[in-house]
Amino acid sequence: MLKILKLAARNLARYWRRTVLTAGLIVLGVMAVLLFIAGSGSFKNLIVGQITDSMLGHLQVHRRGYVASIDNLPLNLNMKAQAVAKVEQALKAMDSVVAHSPRLKFGAMFSNFTETTSIRLNGVIPEREAAAK
Repeated sequence: MLKILKLAARNLARYWRRTVLTAGLIVLGVMAVLLFIAGSGSFKNLIVGQITDSMLGHLQVHRRGYVASIDNLPLNLNMKAQAVAKVEQALKAMDSVVAHSPRLKFGAMFSNFTETTSIRLNGVIPEREAAAK
């Protein structure tokens, strides 16, 4: 075994340019793979965060039946003003709640005088929304 190691070391020293080039290419390849893994992992986290942060909070409060029919955008299942006030009062009473922000989701029609399409809009209070993120 010792003879094989001596032979390998002598061969590496004899062809030092090929050794440096091969080692450099291996290092470059490993760095490229690590960079790609880090970039793709970061991109994945960014995309998942973008989706979850824009639509979901740590807690959402809806009127009963809203989530079951959310694909239809049920405009008749919005919370009443008294219920919203009750929820806000309960959230303010909790010490663990740092910030909260109400969101109003509603449907609308968008027209350019040639075509009309329906769209979903989200209404927020920017200051409270920024504090809740």
